[in-house]
Amino acid sequence: MKQYLVIFLFMGLLLSNATRAWSAKEDKLVSINVNGESRSYLLYVPDNVKAESPLVFSLHGTGGHATDKSPFLSSVADEEGCIVVYPQGKNIYFPLFHGNFPGWHSTGETSEDIDFFKAIIKDVAQHYSFDHKRIYCCGFSNGGMMTYTVANVASDIFAAFASISGYPINEFHLHHTGARPVPFLHIHGKDDNFVRYALVPRIVDDMVARDGAIPVPQKTSVSGQYDKSVYAAADGGFPFVFYEIDGMGHSGYTTNTEDGNSALTMWKFMSQYSLDDSCDKTLKWRPQVETQNWNPESHGWTVNSGNILLSFGSEQKTPANQNVYRSLQLKNGKYKLCFHADGAAGKQITVRLHKLTGNQNVVIDKQVAVNKKDVVLYFTISDGWGEYNFSILRHNPTDVVKISKLGIYSAM
Repeated sequence: MKQYLVIFLFMGLLLSNATRAWSAKEDKLVSINVNGESRSYLLYVPDNVKAESPLVFSLHGTGGHATDKSPFLSSVADEEGCIVVYPQGKNIYFPLFHGNFPGWHSTGETSEDIDFFKAIIKDVAQHYSFDHKRIYCCGFSNGGMMTYTVANVASDIFAAFASISGYPINEFHLHHTGARPVPFLHIHGKDDNFVRYALVPRIVDDMVARDGAIPVPQKTSVSGQYDKSVYAAADGGFPFVFYEIDGMGHSGYTTNTEDGNSALTMWKFMSQYSLDDSCDKTLKWRPQVETQNWNPESHGWTVNSGNILLSFGSEQKTPANQNVYRSLQLKNGKYKLCFHADGAAGKQITVRLHKLTGNQNVVIDKQVAVNKKDVVLYFTISDGWGEYNFSILRHNPTDVVKISKLGIYSAM
């Protein structure tokens, strides 16, 4: 583990070799008071800053520093005329390293770090005019984990997101329960055995369903460089884009994208989006199990097994999966479960929604007639965040029933 910590601590030096020297209006550390505590961030404003520029948050990894300017390079800010802030993480305890290091509370829940980011926005606004509808967040490693958290708890402030070499692991199991679907880009090295590349598909599955995106991606591959999977946006949602980088380990930068610069690739993705973009804010989970050429069973579903017509959500933390697994997650609120059920007349199915954490109560247990085109089942969660199993059971294992347009939405 020590070798990875050395990588974190010296990532700024590695990145500095990939950047060119530019002049800037501002390139300085700024101290601000947040909840009675002094916090700092590096403010970078290029000479060619544009009026009503976007504002980019760039979050360093564990053991890193704001002056690393990782993973969003200041050279991209120079070229694009955007303002960048590099917040400094405070020392927190990381069980993986058995010590305290600069980093982020990337738990999927709100924290003092979120208060810090809000305070940075207010502080920058006192000195520069920027587009509050185009604030973006990206991060490396633990900073990438924190980017996922920001997407979950502050999607009303940040418009789009990008992570490189970072997703929630160990105690940082993500709560996919945010206020809206979000545009998200993820870059990961195929040789990353620290924040393990092999586990990224589980995160992708969760985010694609959370965004209601098409689960069969449009894929582009360049030999020796990357595989790029674009999970296209469907009605009311946003896309999820996943780069798998050849020859890349645990790193905050790569030249193996079509832009030759991962920071530029993140910028090109994020800068497309604004908080003014329309989406269905009621959408919480839409797996699109009926998508042609998509095999639910290879993505954590049980399909057509005895009386089980469809079932999802049972995997839990194990030593092998680093607490990264496919999961249906909900928090307090009023919801509606919707789907179509097509099959022989007179047949019935049983719909169940069962909590796997906490009190493990059964939220829905209801019989529904097949050939009912618009099934809508209302339910309420009042005992806090939890993970759930969703199942549709047929009364006879030979009954043929097709489920489509499955989704969970908030019911205001």
